Amino acid sequence: MRRRFGIVLIIFSLFIALGGIVTLEEDFAASVFGIFVISLPIYAVGQIVRTNVRKAKENGFRWLWAYIYVVVLVPALLLSFEGYEDLKEQTFSNSHFVLFETIASDNIGGLSIGFILVLLLLFAFPFYETTRRIKSVIAIAAVVVTGIYAGYQYMMWADYRGVHEVDGLVTHHWNGKEQIVPFDDIIEIVVQPYVKHAAISDPTDETYFAWRLIFITEYDEQITYRLWLDDGSLAKGNRMEELAHTKNIPFYVLPMNEKQRDEFDFQLQLKELDKQPYYLFFEVEEKNDR
Repeated sequence: MRRRFGIVLIIFSLFIALGGIVTLEEDFAASVFGIFVISLPIYAVGQIVRTNVRKAKENGFRWLWAYIYVVVLVPALLLSFEGYEDLKEQTFSNSHFVLFETIASDNIGGLSIGFILVLLLLFAFPFYETTRRIKSVIAIAAVVVTGIYAGYQYMMWADYRGVHEVDGLVTHHWNGKEQIVPFDDIIEIVVQPYVKHAAISDPTDETYFAWRLIFITEYDEQITYRLWLDDGSLAKGNRMEELAHTKNIPFYVLPMNEKQRDEFDFQLQLKELDKQPYYLFFEVEEKNDR
């Protein structure tokens, strides 16, 4: 009975911590208070009730680290990635960018997730059954990788690409190299709907409808941006169409095939989106009207 009550206290403390994590951006002070002043003591009491004082003294550091790992480190690393991306987009997209992507260098642009996974593995060192010396080496490696990750994020701040209302298609790499394709060099813009089918080998994968915005230059170069079936992407598409007409650039929407149209209608209904603006942009009609 005592063990079960201790487990209930631990679960209850984690729910409080989860509430603090969810509301962190809305009320930082209250969230930190809930996590460290309310949740953490309840968690500690739950561990003592679940076992006893002697085991708590023996395993106290490991239990405390388990709490910090789950409640602090994992959310902090994930929020550092998401917050960094949001801040970067807000900083640059306000400068008259119709479309904006936070990464321009494909070869090194996707390392953030890799750094996060490595750090999650390294920060789990107190749970490893190994010697104290090896744990010390892992702890030092975690600090070093954290520093490298911070430096990488700083370096990649200047790496982005987007469609600027005045300048055209801008690509700026982390090393300072910049490429600008002015609107005068674009001969047409094409909207290409497509369906990404779920991989049979991956049960977590999903089938979804999306679309590409393809800029074709007079040098037969194609620059592609991928967008989704949501109101934000639709607003960007409509603004891009208005800009194309202003710049006298032909704007075409490729027709959907039957499977694409079925997935398009299904996703509109699933996401409870207003159909008419999407029908207008993708130049389709109600099936019943055909």
